[in-house]
Amino acid sequence: MHTTSNEYPRLGEKESLENIEVAIDVDAELPDVLRHLSPEQRTTLEKKLVRKIDFRTLPILIILFLLNILDRNAIANARLGGLEDTLQINDKQYQTAVMVLWAGYISMMVPSNMLLSVFKPRLYLPTVVIVWGIVSGATGFVQNHTGLVVLRFLVGVTEAPYFVGCIFLLSCWYTKQELPGRIAIFYSGYTLSSAFGGLIAAGIVDGMDGLGGYPSWRWVFILEGALTIVVAVLGYFLLPNYPSNTPWLSEEERAMAQYRLSREADGEADEVTESVFVGLKQALCDPKVYLLIFIQSAAVVSMSFTYFFPSIVKTLGYGRVETLFMTAPPYFAAFLFSLANSWHSGKTNERCFHIVGACCISACGQIISMSTHVLGARYFAMFLQAMGSFSAFQIILSWVSSTIPRPKAKRGIALALASAISNATNISTAYLYPSWNAPLYRMGCIVLTVALLCCATASLVLRFWLKKLNQKADRATGLEGVDNGTGLLFRYVL
Repeated sequence: MHTTSNEYPRLGEKESLENIEVAIDVDAELPDVLRHLSPEQRTTLEKKLVRKIDFRTLPILIILFLLNILDRNAIANARLGGLEDTLQINDKQYQTAVMVLWAGYISMMVPSNMLLSVFKPRLYLPTVVIVWGIVSGATGFVQNHTGLVVLRFLVGVTEAPYFVGCIFLLSCWYTKQELPGRIAIFYSGYTLSSAFGGLIAAGIVDGMDGLGGYPSWRWVFILEGALTIVVAVLGYFLLPNYPSNTPWLSEEERAMAQYRLSREADGEADEVTESVFVGLKQALCDPKVYLLIFIQSAAVVSMSFTYFFPSIVKTLGYGRVETLFMTAPPYFAAFLFSLANSWHSGKTNERCFHIVGACCISACGQIISMSTHVLGARYFAMFLQAMGSFSAFQIILSWVSSTIPRPKAKRGIALALASAISNATNISTAYLYPSWNAPLYRMGCIVLTVALLCCATASLVLRFWLKKLNQKADRATGLEGVDNGTGLLFRYVL
């Protein structure tokens, strides 16, 4: 199916068969280089292509994202290593250092994705990784609060292009059914990094305090920053560009990569044909983008406890090394649950109820956490908090991409806008867990519970909206019930 405009039918628009054309012959759009292949051979080629992208691209993206989160969260682990005492800063100054990273982070997201929609990811992404590794490692040498704030701001600026750029890059290679699982695997770098970050920090805090005359918290920044720089070099060799210009694919594989995505976008190739500023205007004029931004913003608020997690776990009454070890199990549980929930979301091609269910799990964790002083119950609640919030967020990422499928510039900017505005909430949530509110941190738990309920409610509203648009498209074509996978009719994923 084709549409004659860049927008799919919206609520309130006049239904007209003139706006929709049904392509009876699916092979009519088949690239010339693939025409000599039988359907079975094309299926085999497609499976081979997906495996090649999986095994070559996902591992390096995950490892670099793991390092991204490791460097970002280093300040939370460094706090237990004596950062506040060395720099002689108070609780509010520490919270400001946490907050200022996000001021830098949101400033670069949209400009970066506007550039990435035209530049080569294989060169762009590893370069920004190296730069943030240098800045993060330099944090280990700061001497006062001002230096800490300046470098944390720069860490935010230099980290910003990576995450949203990776989500955009994945959306340029995988279909709607494939994307949730790949985003779940990619986003596992977050939960694994949060888990391993505590374990690594425990080893550094326990074994490197005083080494070279430095307190252990400095080594947390220095070693993790250096590791980031070394690993980033691999990205220059392993990452792809876009389906049309990736050099390590054959001509047939490049054609197949473009063709299989064009089937989902009504036969339109997913390439940049207009100015990125046109894509910005299209994103700003699409009302669905604003609801998606609200949903993602609520989800980001629901995860804000993670930047204080070592301090929250410390209220259970254990020593600093034991506390760092205890931060790992909830994140491992979140990793496993998120993979399972996202896999099922992709398999069933459903987003809303998977998000709502995850939000309810995390909300239960928040309610338990602020309602009891029983240590076992509070630690169990931490598992629920992490499992639900992380799982909901990564499914939302794939929903944004599938709801704004084309053109590429518009999708990239929509993803960046959603990420930039949602992460702006971290500027205020950085103050939700003051020390005086320990051990239950009721202020933070209440705010996060409300955010989770907002996320779930808005997801149900979006599902209702998209369902109406699907029904409208069905009526306009007379093709009610056409399967998503046929390529004959675009349908929003619910």
